[in-house]
Amino acid sequence: MPQRLHHLDAARAVLLLLGIPFHVGTTATMILSPGFPAWMANPVLGVGLSFIHSFRMSAFFILAGYFSGMASARRGRSAWLADRMMRVALPLVASVASLAVVQYHLKVMLSAAWAPGLYGWPLAFEHLWFLIVLLGFIFTYALRPARRLVPDSAWRPLLGLDPWTAALPLLALALWGAGLAWTAQTLGLQDSEAVFEQELLLRYLQYLPAFAIGALGWRLKLGNSLFAFTGRWPLWAAPPLMIGHFLLDPLVRPHLGWEADPTAPLRVLDGALACALTYAMALIVFRLLAHLFDKPSRAVSFLVDGAMTIYLFHMIVAMLVILAMAHLGAANWPFPTMQWMALSALVLGLSVLVFLVVRRVPLLAVVFGGQRVSPRARAPQG
Repeated sequence: MPQRLHHLDAARAVLLLLGIPFHVGTTATMILSPGFPAWMANPVLGVGLSFIHSFRMSAFFILAGYFSGMASARRGRSAWLADRMMRVALPLVASVASLAVVQYHLKVMLSAAWAPGLYGWPLAFEHLWFLIVLLGFIFTYALRPARRLVPDSAWRPLLGLDPWTAALPLLALALWGAGLAWTAQTLGLQDSEAVFEQELLLRYLQYLPAFAIGALGWRLKLGNSLFAFTGRWPLWAAPPLMIGHFLLDPLVRPHLGWEADPTAPLRVLDGALACALTYAMALIVFRLLAHLFDKPSRAVSFLVDGAMTIYLFHMIVAMLVILAMAHLGAANWPFPTMQWMALSALVLGLSVLVFLVVRRVPLLAVVFGGQRVSPRARAPQG
């Protein structure tokens, strides 16, 4: 049996919770109108948001692919699918019926420009799209053929875990990212909630390689290598890819005095750089977490138990906090970087309190956490 990788529990929580500073920043600068001018002019915030976005969701979907392979193999396809319906589909349905409606009204309070909603429905999917895409990957994996059409030896080089194969995943991912960006431009596809089905399709295709990498990692029994990779190539590949991505990212370009949206050829180039960057950064992040979390801990267990609930509710909390700060005149306050960090910590703390309340109500714990959580359940000792 493969060795237990304790840091993957921490990774699941960390990657989801990194969405909090990301969404606090985007709520204050992209949803609120007028946004906080000091935040919008702050290069640290722009680069920070771009940095978080460069790896967070791809690393999460690598984990999702790995755990999907593991759980499907151990439980069997039917039992695994039933579990995923409980832990993913049920929270999604509950969130669409409740949180998405509340988010819509808060979003309209932040800016009347969002009043049309989603095709006329009073729904806002700000952060809920990831559950829909995750379900898409789950069903895709469940439909995989039982027979292995391609030998395992053909797949291993594409992970770049051997010394001589480092360039293969970067090249393959760059081609995928460039092809996806070019196709989206050619067909006029929009990564926007205003055209929600197109947004979901683009997100599915954007993160499909990440999910496939994770599933291959399980299939090839390379968990220790993939999630604690000791090779050096990500360390030298990530910086130039990151710099190139920063120069093309609409979150960063205004701080350089350029138009936010690059030209069409540069968008294709950014698609290539960003897709390759996500894998290099994911390997670095996993390796770092492997050093920090090499054994079980109560804090990690608590965050893993609450990650889904905290993530589902944090967007409402973030919108409420930003609304309150706007009414208090925070737009004119100094030190925007410190404001961003402080508000992110506040949103995290309030979201944890929401989780503590939700887990004490059995029905809420089921529909918003995907599992029954006993109020008196105690996390394992570290």
